[in-house]
Amino acid sequence: MVLRGLVAAAAAAAVTGAYLMRSWDREAGRRVAELKRARAGDEWRAEERVAELESDLEEARELRTRLETKLRRKRVELANLRGEHAALLRRYANAETGRASALEGRRRLALEAGAPRELPAARSTPTPAAYLRAAQALEDLPRNRALQEARRNAEEARKRDLAERDPKTEERPGRHTAAEDDASPARQPRPTTALPASRPSAALLPARPVPAASTVAPGAAPRRQQVPQGSFDFFGTQKTRTAIESVQNEDLADVVGEEALAAHRTGTAENGAVGKVIDLTAHDETEQMDMVELRTAIS
Repeated sequence: MVLRGLVAAAAAAAVTGAYLMRSWDREAGRRVAELKRARAGDEWRAEERVAELESDLEEARELRTRLETKLRRKRVELANLRGEHAALLRRYANAETGRASALEGRRRLALEAGAPRELPAARSTPTPAAYLRAAQALEDLPRNRALQEARRNAEEARKRDLAERDPKTEERPGRHTAAEDDASPARQPRPTTALPASRPSAALLPARPVPAASTVAPGAAPRRQQVPQGSFDFFGTQKTRTAIESVQNEDLADVVGEEALAAHRTGTAENGAVGKVIDLTAHDETEQMDMVELRTAIS
């Protein structure tokens, strides 16, 4: 009986253990399946997240490329604008410089035209340069007198020759027309900007300016021309002499120019051509700039 009881207890214990083991195995299988499903879900979600991140990365790269291209374009535009701004500033500076130069030239011309020319104040102590100028002036006095007499005689001879010349003997109409124009400079003025300045007072200049008429024949002393007197004309010699003098004056006008010869005859050559300021406002080709547009571009 005892053995049967033990066998029955062992059988019951075995059946109970088998049932418990089977239930535990089933529970463990369900847990493993749940864990596998959870792991698969996590993996799927991780893959989806990775795919989303990769797509975001691609979009970010494309956006970065577009932004870099736009930034590069803006930098090029900014560089062009800076270059245009610098060019506008240079043009503005050049225009202001030209305007200031023109205003300064006008101011100097106004001062020179309004202020009377005065001689410099004499120094109490003479210098070697002053002695040299004085000696030079004394040496130039005879020559200046001879030049003035020669001009006066040539002008009188030309007027007399023009008055006595027969119209039928006019061989050079062009030169006679030029001579008439030279004889009347007040009637038909000519520009004298290209002429050399006449010789000022010798006591004020350290150097010796050479007159334009004397440059034709350097080294030749000015000879005094003979003026025909109202006496008997043997074989027309006086008229021939005046004709020769007029032809020589015409040749001199061809060499040095009619304007220079007329200026030396009349003594109307202007002094101070060295420090003269020429107004070039009429020839100014500076481009006018719109200040409103310039300020807008600068801002």
